[in-house]
Amino acid sequence: MLADGFYLWDTPGMLWPRIIVAKSGYNLAASGAIGRNAFEEEEVALELLDYLIKHYPGLLEARYKVEVTPGITDEQLLEAIGRKRGAVLTKGRVNLQKAAEIVIYEFRAATLGRVTLETPEEFAEWLAAGQKLDAERQVKKDKIETSRLIKFKKIPRPAKPEAT
Repeated sequence: MLADGFYLWDTPGMLWPRIIVAKSGYNLAASGAIGRNAFEEEEVALELLDYLIKHYPGLLEARYKVEVTPGITDEQLLEAIGRKRGAVLTKGRVNLQKAAEIVIYEFRAATLGRVTLETPEEFAEWLAAGQKLDAERQVKKDKIETSRLIKFKKIPRPAKPEAT
């Protein structure tokens, strides 16, 4: 429920042309807002599990009947879930793709329980990091473009400083 004076607009299928906050991209993929062809399930499941280990270990233990011990990694947990759910290949290897699909499907179906993937404070941190990385990329792109323009004599070379 929203407070009086607030509106919620749902715009299905409309996303930013480029997502600079990587965590938000993974969260959108985990939720199903980004199509399956735009991401790898295993990578999304690992990012999701990494967050859930830190914030919702009890929900993971209850749903998957695995122990979420301090220091467990997202890779170890995905493998444990795959073993518990029978996503096992020959010679006891875990089918991580299948395990990832299980985790993502059950997250989307809310069988894990009520989960929030980001707080306003976390998003602000992620956004600041994304904007910094984006600015660094832009500086590199600008240098490459300037070099290209100089090479093809579209702009003059900068004057060298005189030695004193």
